[in-house]
Amino acid sequence: MKPVLLIVSAALAACLYLIGLAQDLFWVKLLTKPWPVVALAVAVWRHAGTGAGRRIAWGLIAGAVGDVCLALPHAFLPGMIAFAIGHGLYVAAFLKWNRTPALVLLVPVSVYAGTGLWLMLPGAGPLMIPLLIYVTIIGAMIWRAAACALQPHDDFLIRWGPLAGALLFAFSDTLIGIHRFAQPLPGASFPIILTYWAGQALFAATAIKRNASSATE
Repeated sequence: MKPVLLIVSAALAACLYLIGLAQDLFWVKLLTKPWPVVALAVAVWRHAGTGAGRRIAWGLIAGAVGDVCLALPHAFLPGMIAFAIGHGLYVAAFLKWNRTPALVLLVPVSVYAGTGLWLMLPGAGPLMIPLLIYVTIIGAMIWRAAACALQPHDDFLIRWGPLAGALLFAFSDTLIGIHRFAQPLPGASFPIILTYWAGQALFAATAIKRNASSATE
């Protein structure tokens, strides 16, 4: 698919999904929700080279699978598993970009993870263990994304894109968790999907920009 068609189809799918969300149209949501992230995966696969870029692409595909699962009834746990795999792939990609231990960054990440678990675990029921594992993995993803920002780089996106994307993704997931396990959040579906898409787009854009930057050096 040509880049223009990829962008147009992804934008159209995103708009249709938002309409389906507003009107609660199940099939519209199911058929359109994963496509923007699939389009990002295709773009990264084509333009971000191998290694870390391919890990980002596979992480996006895992996210698209998670999107489908979360749109289906009674498939929340498979969705968690798919997204956890995606976060693991992002951790692997970020480690390729920067292996600095950055242990001090574990402090704010631990505060975030601990606060989220404190809010959500009491209502998690049988999903308590999967939730604990999931929050640990997304915490690791934030930690490694933040470590990338410690590495000086002239390009703003390359340095800060992973961290911004991770924070947006974590915010989206936190809203989902609070809405499901703590208390309903009316109208949360729109900020959940918009921050999620923004986070995924930043991961994709960073991978593509890094590949382009390394090719010109």
